[in-house]
Amino acid sequence: MAARSPEAVLRRVEFRVARRLDGLLQGERRGRRPGAGSEPALTRAYEPGDDVRWVDWPLSARLGEPTVRVPEIEPVLTAWALVDASPSMTYGTFAETKLQLAQEVVAGLATVLRRHGDQLGAIVTLAGDLDVVRPPRGDRRGVIAAIAAVRGGMHEAPPGRTDLARAVTGLGRLARHRGAAVILSDFPRQDGLELALGTLARRHEVVAVELRDRRERELPAVGPVNLRDLETGERRQIDTADPRFQRRFAEVVAEADQERAAMLARVGARHVIVETGADWLLPLARALERPMRRRAA
Repeated sequence: MAARSPEAVLRRVEFRVARRLDGLLQGERRGRRPGAGSEPALTRAYEPGDDVRWVDWPLSARLGEPTVRVPEIEPVLTAWALVDASPSMTYGTFAETKLQLAQEVVAGLATVLRRHGDQLGAIVTLAGDLDVVRPPRGDRRGVIAAIAAVRGGMHEAPPGRTDLARAVTGLGRLARHRGAAVILSDFPRQDGLELALGTLARRHEVVAVELRDRRERELPAVGPVNLRDLETGERRQIDTADPRFQRRFAEVVAEADQERAAMLARVGARHVIVETGADWLLPLARALERPMRRRAA
């Protein structure tokens, strides 16, 4: 699948979000702009310039002077998206790669946050460093910049294993204010990753978006094939028609899934699983149903 421009990705995602996510997320938290139906935060005497819709007429009659109930305005949520752009993320057999899927998920996150007046920053890591950093913004240009940052990682990943733990630690140093941290990766087994995520989760709401491809988990029985590790370049020939191999392969995949899910549960992260060629909107919406912790204004 050819890489779309950031503007094209955003237009496509905005259309899908408008049709699918908005209905699922409506009312999950208070809006930022006060209105006639907003919850009151405090009561005080009317001042020139106050919105007349804030006037509490029964209370004004009892007190003998105009009184208003001022709606509470929710503080801004600052979120960071850390995208793993290692060679393993360039794999994909169902219309798109995992990295292209990550680009769409970032666009969806940014669209939802922007509609609520929140901000999203984007970070791309190729091997463990914070290679591309786009500061949090809440406008359309900021969203396009975040998508473009992920797109740039599609062509620059060097060979070698990614140190995701080091990238998560770097994100924790960069994101000083309490907010949300969304990690988009295939989450390979790695020493130190649980500690890094746990440290990050002490200050931020962590959302772990695990990106998968079906062929990493189910190999068709087509006989002997040559496989290459995208990160190390190591090659190995296997017989996919061998029942013993298929059984052992399924066991290893299931064991890795259980370890990953348990690790993310221990650190308190919201675990979202999305797959290439499948709908990612519903899993994302379910992860965002519960309001995130917010930094006071």
